[in-house]
Amino acid sequence: MAGGLMGRLLRAELRKVSSTKLWWGLLVPAVVLSIIINVFGGLFTAAIPDDGGRLPLLLGSLAYTLGLTAVFAACYGVVATAGEFRHRTVTTTYLLGPRRWQVQLAAMGVSAVVGAGYGAVVALVGVLAGVAGQAGSAFPSVGALVAVTAIGMVVSALWAALGAALGVVVGNQVGGLVGVLVYLLLGELLISALLNSAASVTLQRLTSYLPGNAGDIAIYDIPARVLAGPQIGSRLVETLAGVTAPPPWWGALLVLAVWTAAVGATGWVVGSRRDVT
Repeated sequence: MAGGLMGRLLRAELRKVSSTKLWWGLLVPAVVLSIIINVFGGLFTAAIPDDGGRLPLLLGSLAYTLGLTAVFAACYGVVATAGEFRHRTVTTTYLLGPRRWQVQLAAMGVSAVVGAGYGAVVALVGVLAGVAGQAGSAFPSVGALVAVTAIGMVVSALWAALGAALGVVVGNQVGGLVGVLVYLLLGELLISALLNSAASVTLQRLTSYLPGNAGDIAIYDIPARVLAGPQIGSRLVETLAGVTAPPPWWGALLVLAVWTAAVGATGWVVGSRRDVT
C-alpha cells in the first residue's frame, strides 16, 4: 500500500519535471561551462604543472566542472519545491498524499535523480570537450574517469535533494535561490576562512565538514591522488577546497548525506506545520 502510494507520488513529481523547462534551463549553462572549462582547463589543473604532457589533466578539469554542477543541482531542487509555494500549486500537491513528508520525500528523490542526470551529462560533454582541447595531455584511465563521474553524480544528487528540502523550509523561491547561491559562492568561503584562521586545530578541521566543502572534497579526492600522488594528494585537496585535514571521498560523501538528511528533517517539521490554504 505504502509502496503504491510512493510510486504515484514519484510519477507525479516526474510529470512535473517533464512538463516544465526548469530542468533543461539549468542544465544548459552547466553544459556550456563544462565545454569551456574542459577545453581550456580548469582551476584544478592550473595548480598542477603538466610535465611534458604526461599527466591526465582532464581528470582535474572534469572534477572542477562537476563541483560547479552541484551548484546548479542545488538551485534546481530549491526552485522545484519553493516554486510550488510561489505558484500556489502546493495545496494540490499535498492532496496527492496523506502525509506531507511523503510528498517532500518524493520531491527530494526526483530532484536527486535530476541532479545525478546533470552530473552524467556534464561529465560526458566534459570528456568530449577535454579530448578535443587537451590533446597534448595524457588521457585518464577509464576507471578514474568512471570513479570521478560517479562521485560527482552522487554529490549533485545529494545537493539537489538538499535544495528540494531547503525549498520546503524556506517556502520562498527567490529567497531560497538567493540564499543557496550566496552560501555556496560566498558564505561558506567566509566561514572556512574564519575557521582556518582560528588558533584551535579542532575549529580548523571543522572546515571539512561544511556541506559545500564536503562535496568538493569528495570530487577532488581521487583526481588529486592520481595527479599529485597519494602523499601530496591530501594537501592538494586542502588547497583546492580550502579545508584542513580532509576525510577520504567516502567520508566526505557521508558528511554531505548527513547534511541532506538534516535539512530534510527540518523541512518535514516546518512543512508539516505550515498553513498552505
